[in-house]
Amino acid sequence: MSTMITSTFKSRDGVHKIRYHVWFPESAPVGVVQIAHGMSEYARRYAPLAEFLTAHGFVVCANDHLGHGGSVSEPKELGYFAPKEGWETAVKDMHTLTNIMKRSYPGLPYFLIGHSMGSFLARAYTTWFGRELTGAVYCGTAGPFKAGEVMLLAVDAAKKKHDEYYRSDTLNKIAFGTYNKKIGSPRTDFDWLTRDDSIVDAYIEDELCGFVFTLNGFENLARLLWFVSQEKWFSSVRKDLPIMLIAGDADPVGAYGDGVKKVFNKLISYSAAARIRLYEGARHELFNETNREEVFKDVLDFLETYI
Repeated sequence: MSTMITSTFKSRDGVHKIRYHVWFPESAPVGVVQIAHGMSEYARRYAPLAEFLTAHGFVVCANDHLGHGGSVSEPKELGYFAPKEGWETAVKDMHTLTNIMKRSYPGLPYFLIGHSMGSFLARAYTTWFGRELTGAVYCGTAGPFKAGEVMLLAVDAAKKKHDEYYRSDTLNKIAFGTYNKKIGSPRTDFDWLTRDDSIVDAYIEDELCGFVFTLNGFENLARLLWFVSQEKWFSSVRKDLPIMLIAGDADPVGAYGDGVKKVFNKLISYSAAARIRLYEGARHELFNETNREEVFKDVLDFLETYI
């Protein structure tokens, strides 16, 4: 077992304290891996991945984004980013963690792994702070921005009646209502996450997981995905930055592989150093899937190629 510490730093919103964790290997570190978690969850859920990577010599760190986990001061803030520039602030908070780690481990290869919403944040980070990175992994990312315009219209309509902390079932259905449609006789509303029933059940029982985003949260999510779907984003990615896209071909977030392929092909069209791996039958949370050991090994192989 690796050693883990938990600490905080001040968010770039000037209000919140961002909680983060660092896992340390027992041997001299060979590199640093920063993880960006997904929507309606938190960084500690990536402990199994962190333990695996530390066993192979990596220092691993991850923070709870604004509106998530230990970075909220009261329950109503779950799924709320900031009054202004919410997703942008979340990306800048990730960069603060990078600076913290680089002060402790100067000169070591530095990698970023982002899952789902965290992959959108990681994609934005890649164009803003790509010079900091040795490589990046986008896990469970999404393709072209289809439902975003509908989502933003629904947010604007709801804002006329409610404040930014309001949680809209309508918006939640727009975002996730069809995600179980290809699963025969699903047990729960969250079967699309993974084939591992124990993980799904733990997610449902966890009050820090699966919560409905606020209007502010959905607006920021839509604007973030719009940002990383623009031609300008693809053209701004560092050409020499190794990028790995991984997803399950049964993941609705990535349009069952089609959306992920479109992101990959667009990156390649701009001469990005990208590769792609789709896992047959795997759903959204690859790091919690029944074949997670295979996924862990593939990610490790990618990281070790560039150290």
